[in-house]
Amino acid sequence: MTKRIRKIVLFTIVTTLLTVTGCGDKKNTDTATSNKPAIAYIVANTANSKPVDSSAPIIQDTMIDCAENYGYSFIVRVDGEPELVSSENLDIDPQYKNAAKERLKRDATNKVTNLLQVLEGVHAVNPESDYLEAIRLAAASLRSLDNSYTSRNIICCGSGLGTTGYLNFQNNLLSAESQTIVKLLQEKEALPDLSGITVYWIGMAQTTAPQEKLNPKQSKNLENIWKSVIEAAGGEFVPNDYISVSQNDDTTDELPSVSIVNIPSDDPIVFEPEILEQPEQEEENAFEEPVILGESQIQFVGGKATYLDEESATETIRPIAEYLLNHTSVNLLLVGSTAGDITDESTLRLSQDRADTVKHTLVEFGVDDKRINTLGMGASDPWHINGAGYDETVGSAASSNRKVVLIDANTELAQQLMSSN
Repeated sequence: MTKRIRKIVLFTIVTTLLTVTGCGDKKNTDTATSNKPAIAYIVANTANSKPVDSSAPIIQDTMIDCAENYGYSFIVRVDGEPELVSSENLDIDPQYKNAAKERLKRDATNKVTNLLQVLEGVHAVNPESDYLEAIRLAAASLRSLDNSYTSRNIICCGSGLGTTGYLNFQNNLLSAESQTIVKLLQEKEALPDLSGITVYWIGMAQTTAPQEKLNPKQSKNLENIWKSVIEAAGGEFVPNDYISVSQNDDTTDELPSVSIVNIPSDDPIVFEPEILEQPEQEEENAFEEPVILGESQIQFVGGKATYLDEESATETIRPIAEYLLNHTSVNLLLVGSTAGDITDESTLRLSQDRADTVKHTLVEFGVDDKRINTLGMGASDPWHINGAGYDETVGSAASSNRKVVLIDANTELAQQLMSSN
């Protein structure tokens, strides 16, 4: 028996049960069935993601609660092909529920010890990681139970940085707005059914080498993405601040490979007119970080570099021109991009022409054309979301790839883009 398992035996005697499962203390065996929790544990012991620490209070306490209240426990493995590895009905025959309280507690402790041993033994089998599919499998397992179960919760343990399936962060999803990702999943009918299910997530954004670490802003954005996805699926999202990931990385070299997710150097980009309306202050640069003009701000005729609504586009660009006229030290790079995942001569030309169209509008407002550089990148811009398709609907995931991005030409990123294209 490991030290961790021995700890749980003692822990069950002194612990105060968490309320996250919706269950109170069991005063006697007659009230046990009034709280009957069902819990699914999602375990991502994969390369590039730190393994779960089963001594985490939320894991131990929910397991104890589930065992003492005759609930149901599932354990799902995260890898490239998630699988249900454990399904345990923790109920007992009614005739045994009148046994001595000490005997019932001892039996519950034994069940928890066995469950923890199973959880600690979960390791990835297949390459990559698919958190969304693991959540779908856990939710389906919980929904398969009858109505006698009073709560249904998922405890998800892992970084959340999926590398395959519908929510593949190799597709530059960390550069996208969370609602754009939700729309992408809705378009593909890929959201799981999480109605009536609460998802508690521990270890979010906790990675290990060779995966590059996320900075605090990127970690928060990853959390916001999962929160939006889970809530759009009908569930409730609850992050757990306790860092319940193991510090032992010894086993990662023995696990199937997981692709590295390239971490973007910039935050998701949005067009916020109020930034451009600030009083003139040379020390504040509204374009030090990229700003996007997407289809919700300016829309072009399909396959052309002509505004669909020239008056609306002009009014959208007006505050940008006014900002540049008031901040003469700022020079811009305009990067045009297209939907789909193909970059060829036609998409490069179209994206270049659209960037030039925005430049022409700025020049018409009086901005010196020498202050504006343009670049067409087709579908190869740093903020492109792969796999979004060609949907023409404004606001769709594909729509987010039809854009012109504005950035200060003197930034390191702008200089890199201009020197390499």
